[in-house]
Amino acid sequence: MRVLAVFLFAAASAAQEDPLADARARVRALEAEIEAVIAKVAPAVGAITNFAAHFDEKTGKVAVAPQSYGSGLVVTQDGFMLTNVHVVQGAGYLTVALPGGQYPARLHADTSEGAVKGDIALIKLKGEGRFPFVDWRIGDTRHVEPGSFVLALGNPYGYALDGTPMATLGIVSGKGRAAAETGFLYVDAIQTDAEINPGNSGGPLFDIEGRFLGINGLMASRQGRSNSGVGFAIPVDQVRLFMKTLLKEDATGYGFHGIEVDSTPDESGARVVRVYAGSPAEEAEIRPLDVITKVKGDPVRNRTDFVNAMGRLPEKAIVSLTYRRGRNVKTAKFKLASFAEYREQVGIKAPEGPLPLAERGFLGAEWTEERSGVWLARVVPGAAADRAKLLAGDLIVSVEKEPVPTAKALVDYLANIAKGAKVKVAYERDGKRREAVLALSGVAEAAGLGQ
Repeated sequence: MRVLAVFLFAAASAAQEDPLADARARVRALEAEIEAVIAKVAPAVGAITNFAAHFDEKTGKVAVAPQSYGSGLVVTQDGFMLTNVHVVQGAGYLTVALPGGQYPARLHADTSEGAVKGDIALIKLKGEGRFPFVDWRIGDTRHVEPGSFVLALGNPYGYALDGTPMATLGIVSGKGRAAAETGFLYVDAIQTDAEINPGNSGGPLFDIEGRFLGINGLMASRQGRSNSGVGFAIPVDQVRLFMKTLLKEDATGYGFHGIEVDSTPDESGARVVRVYAGSPAEEAEIRPLDVITKVKGDPVRNRTDFVNAMGRLPEKAIVSLTYRRGRNVKTAKFKLASFAEYREQVGIKAPEGPLPLAERGFLGAEWTEERSGVWLARVVPGAAADRAKLLAGDLIVSVEKEPVPTAKALVDYLANIAKGAKVKVAYERDGKRREAVLALSGVAEAAGLGQ
């Protein structure tokens, strides 16, 4: 027994001294941590399918078909999900696949109408009970630096449509980065080499302990639409600046200040090269050639610092600037403007035209056109016409007293009216003229998918 005990002790000591065995144990411990983090957060990560709308103007038929895929993170127990605007824009209908099932969803609010086109969107899942979620109020990016391990979860190439998100592991490559694609501008972003491919957009980035760091959105590639190790995420610190407004379903966007800058040669600040007429900066008496050295007390060395500090703030945020004018140091404090209000103030009109299909209101009926007018051929169950008790065989006479003798006249009139708007429709049934007030249906309802 003594010999056996000595042998076992020697074998254990040898194993402890075996560097390969020790390395394997360390790797396995790291694997176990990563597996635990994924298991913890995956139930709140969803695969989004964006269904585009198709509208046949001759018959009034509305249909939807899958257009693109994306990802999102449920951030409240009642089913609010963060994602990117470019994942859900133009959607006639949205569905979200989670490990617990598949749910219809709708766009609740986004940041696309600001001074820059922001890429934060909030959608609402339709379903009963509590949803698994990751609290948007917890987590920040101050503790992560280049080299910190991060996890990206999502729906690359639509491979997670069964509700099981895919995970990739990488490091933070940089912070305070700026990037742009398809009109969306990212400022003060996290750069990562965790693989982010088409379909990952809108999905979450986590640290190695499962803390929410941001929303993956853009990738840079020279080989087409595939990952080359350069991805960008909107940090959660920035997302939090918009969340309370987004949850209220209020229109919001990134704030407008009206300053263009470049870097000083010695990088001692950001030199003002233009101030827009009527802007908050002009009202605060900022002038060209002023050199901005601080934003809200934080140092500004160059143009990038200025863009990162100012470009991440929502409209109505209060900012303070410290700047040099000649040998004098001055300060200014002002409120960032809504870009829409600024354009209206200076007389810049938004382009006019028919609303996108995803925003239009529909009767929720199909029709046939004859020489005597537009006759309803089918009423979609549960849609606007059905709720107003219109029937197949009714003749549509006018909308809001505007005659609609042809299908084109009916389509052209409704093309400028948003879903949910109430309109008065005059129609004939059995030779008798009648009227009804309809709350126009959105695409999903008009296609027979419910609200």
